[in-house]
Amino acid sequence: MRDDTYELTLLYDFFGELLTDTQREYFEYYFLDDLSLSEISELTGVTRQAVRAVLQRAQALLRHYEEKTGAVARFREIGRRVGELQGKLAQLAAAAGDGSRGLAEEIYAGLEELKG
Repeated sequence: MRDDTYELTLLYDFFGELLTDTQREYFEYYFLDDLSLSEISELTGVTRQAVRAVLQRAQALLRHYEEKTGAVARFREIGRRVGELQGKLAQLAAAAGDGSRGLAEEIYAGLEELKG
């Protein structure tokens, strides 16, 4: 179940608030706190199978939300494109005079802020 942890945690960052309280709790225990199904079961007082079912449903919902919105894909594309533009600005700054170099550096910094 943990082969795609990075992908799922990214989806959770975007869509976690759309899950139920229980789904969020179990997701965080499993993926963020690295607890096993058995540990979550003991902690919450439900069966291991119930924990697994809640986690599977949460993962399916997160993937569904991404499939419908494409928000994570757009986020990644924006990050990729910002990186490309920063590379071009670095080239421009290297070739430009002092006045233009300062402007290019300001734009680069602004893009870095957007990129996060």
